[in-house]
Amino acid sequence: MNNDISILAQFLENLGPEVSGRSSEPLTQEQIEQIHSFAEGNLSEEARESLLPKILENEKALHELVSRLQNS
Repeated sequence: MNNDISILAQFLENLGPEVSGRSSEPLTQEQIEQIHSFAEGNLSEEARESLLPKILENEKALHELVSRLQNS
């Protein structure tokens, strides 16, 4: 799982400027907790597959995920 997170972190870091046109709606506390669980590898495969598109659609969610991964 750690290798999957490393690959995802590298991918997300490369998205930088390209995601600026995406949604930047504020995240709820529940969304932040889900992102943290995702980053820590504490979600089932089904939950990860469900959450990832939501993360990729929201610039703030992407930044939250990258920040959490970098601090881990």
